[in-house]
Amino acid sequence: MVNSEGLILHKTGHKSGRKHDYDIYKHSHPITPVQVENVFDLGYMRVQNDYHTVKSVLPFRKKMNNDLSKEEKIYNKKHSQLRIIVEHAICRIKKFGIMSAKFRTRLRKYDNASDIVSGLLNLRVMQFNRMSL
Repeated sequence: MVNSEGLILHKTGHKSGRKHDYDIYKHSHPITPVQVENVFDLGYMRVQNDYHTVKSVLPFRKKMNNDLSKEEKIYNKKHSQLRIIVEHAICRIKKFGIMSAKFRTRLRKYDNASDIVSGLLNLRVMQFNRMSL
C-alpha cells in the first residue's frame, strides 16, 4: 500500500511460489478506514464483490464489441495518474533487486531485507518531497 506521495505504508510478508496479487490480498489485506479509497488495477476486479466495506476505485473495462465512452476514458486517464504512483514505488523496489532477482539467503530473512529496502525508499521519497517544497 502506497500513499499519494509515494511512501510505502504497508507490505505483505513473503509467499513461496507463484501467487496472484489478489490471492495474497484476500489472505492478508490491510484494514483501511472507510474514507480511504483504494486504487486497484484490473487484477482486483472481484474486490468490490468480495469486500463491500472496502472503498475501491477500479478502471472501466471495454465491453465486447463496444468502445468506452468519452467520460469513461477520462475517468480511466485520471485512474492511471493515481495508479502510476504505486507502479513507480514497485519499480524503485525492483531496482534494489529484492523483488526482481532470486533471493539467495535464508527465506526468513527476506521480510527483514524488504523492510530495510522499503525504509530506505521512504527516506528517499521524504527527502525528495522536502527538497521540492
